[in-house]
Amino acid sequence: MHGKQFKMNVNELKDLAVDAARQAGDFLIQSKLEKKEVYKEEGRDIKLIIDRDTEKLIRASLLGTNIPILGEEYGGKITDERCWVIDPIDGTANYFRGLDECCISIALMESNDALIGVIYNFNNNQMYTAIKDHGAFLNNTKISVSNIASKSKASITTGFPASETIESSMNFLEDLKGWKKVRMFGSAALSCAYVASGKCDYYAEKGVYLWDIAAGICLVKEAGGSADFKLIDKERYEVVFSNNLL
Repeated sequence: MHGKQFKMNVNELKDLAVDAARQAGDFLIQSKLEKKEVYKEEGRDIKLIIDRDTEKLIRASLLGTNIPILGEEYGGKITDERCWVIDPIDGTANYFRGLDECCISIALMESNDALIGVIYNFNNNQMYTAIKDHGAFLNNTKISVSNIASKSKASITTGFPASETIESSMNFLEDLKGWKKVRMFGSAALSCAYVASGKCDYYAEKGVYLWDIAAGICLVKEAGGSADFKLIDKERYEVVFSNNLL
């Protein structure tokens, strides 16, 4: 009985996350043509007022679950208990410039385990969803990772590291040599979704945050792939997500 209750709960929570993502997506679509106000810009990072407004909207939708929330804009703590992990706009710089490679990411984590993953590209209405042990879906159609087993035929998606040294930049470029195609979308969450759905085969990046990849962990694993992530400093991760063959 306990197992059934848990499953029912997780299904309800997934539906709630999907509703929250849709509401936030509608808001971002409506705001797309308005002037976007920047509240912080440092290095390569840009933060918009609308990031904050969108996170408020998502938090309000999830408040009734009484599950703590960790979000990019308003923080929070990750605990061993269940915790929502949200990125209101992953790919803010793309959204700011009118590029469609951006999305909303909502995950339910329990310690290092991803129980639910929802990634919503509101620009083209692509809703990626996954529940642990229940498969991964794109707009309710089951998805799976690709079956490409050779780098020379595979696509890698990554982000160019903000390296301090020429040497580390050269090493990065060297690593890209053997792949058939290299793609940089500017959104970690979408990169994960593309591996999960077989649109790309491998995603590797250094310096991403938990809210960038949390939903992707569940999606890629449930689509038959592997999701490796390790802390490289206090809060940033190095990740390798693949179709399990590369």
